[in-house]
Amino acid sequence: MIKSRAYQFEDLKYYRFSVYRMNKNVQTVYTFHLGDTLIDTAQRHSKSEVIRNLDGQGIGKIVLTHFHEDHSGNAAYLKRRWKVPVYAHPEAVKILRKGYNMSPLGYLLNGQVARFTALPLLETDVIDTGKYTLQPIYTPGHSHDHYSYYAKEKGWLFSGDLFVAERIKYFANFESMRQQIDSIRLLCSLDFDVLLCSHNPKIRNGKGHLHKKLQDLEDFYGTVVRLNKKGMTLGEILQHTGRKENVLYNIVTLGGFNAINMVKSVLRDEGVLK
Repeated sequence: MIKSRAYQFEDLKYYRFSVYRMNKNVQTVYTFHLGDTLIDTAQRHSKSEVIRNLDGQGIGKIVLTHFHEDHSGNAAYLKRRWKVPVYAHPEAVKILRKGYNMSPLGYLLNGQVARFTALPLLETDVIDTGKYTLQPIYTPGHSHDHYSYYAKEKGWLFSGDLFVAERIKYFANFESMRQQIDSIRLLCSLDFDVLLCSHNPKIRNGKGHLHKKLQDLEDFYGTVVRLNKKGMTLGEILQHTGRKENVLYNIVTLGGFNAINMVKSVLRDEGVLK
């Protein structure tokens, strides 16, 4: 089952799309509609709800924060249906044109991502939404093609998957904590109050929420480095950080998404692990 809900904040319309399995919400993602621009397209499973909410809304272009399936899932279809261009980081353009293998869990939660040709968006480009401008800001860490979008006139930051929560419990095996820390530091240097995270938007005190995540990641990173130097094992380090492993996640993702990946990410960034 798919559930959706529409919201309005000043000139911004945004939509929540949630996938339910066995009466439990297993995946929620937001899309944002500002002027003639749609930011992200939600998961493929939500296609009918995306169309129901957004058809006839005057969307003239789509920009993606990154290539992951819960953000690009409907991009190919909407590009054809609305006859609009889709813009993304040059690396995302390559991935989406070629296609990529999804994890079984990603496919189950989100559905397939169809291959299509997007247009490359550079950091030097400015997106004119017809009302305000958006500045793409390269913010890797969650993925190597990740863009955030900054509406300076409004003090709004569209942060993709860089926030999600103040305290992260699990990492994917491709994430870099060092890069995330650097990217979040960059975003915290901007003047904004509204944090439009693709999974957990914060309409008030967004910068404060993002800064709390930055502090938590910095503390975690420092703890892992210190305990590794003491000769602790990965499991011992994880236990001392206060995180706990989710056995189910570990099994269904074949180790691709779990708590121990947070420790491994730090040690990879430090050159201890490959």
